[in-house]
Amino acid sequence: MEFLKISWKDSEKWDKVWNLYEESFPVAERRKMDDHKRAFADPQFHPLSVWEDDVLLGIAFYWEWSNYRYIEYLAVSKDLRGHGYGFQIIKHIRDSEHTIILEIDPLENELSVRRLQFYERAGFTLTPYRFMHLPYRLDGESQELLILSYPAMITKQQHTDFLHFIDTRVIRYCELPSK
Repeated sequence: MEFLKISWKDSEKWDKVWNLYEESFPVAERRKMDDHKRAFADPQFHPLSVWEDDVLLGIAFYWEWSNYRYIEYLAVSKDLRGHGYGFQIIKHIRDSEHTIILEIDPLENELSVRRLQFYERAGFTLTPYRFMHLPYRLDGESQELLILSYPAMITKQQHTDFLHFIDTRVIRYCELPSK
């Protein structure tokens, strides 16, 4: 497995990454391409693509600041799911000195329960904190999400730090109203 910082300027790889991004996440949970490209210029944004030979295995887009990593997106190519690639990707990001934070949908269906179980097997802890995720698009709505953390449950102060980062940094790369 090879972890590459993806660039939208590498059109062949970028097209594969963008297609996986679009097929893996609902429209309401995705940035528009121009907003995503702007995020690439932010030194705290880490867009990783995972390859084996010329085959795209998955993507992991995360933010890093202070002693935190926020995993914003993680996806494995549809035909390769269930083969351990997701665990290898999460392990690559997780095994650091950082406190890792990510969010998942509320436990409303079998898929969301399986997603929670996947992260728990990877060592993450479901926290008691909830999060109203900001909409990435003007026509989107905020969505309540559950917070998981690694290597231990985050404190209330760490949760506050996370919310501050979302509200001051990540929001810069959401669709903004015209001026």
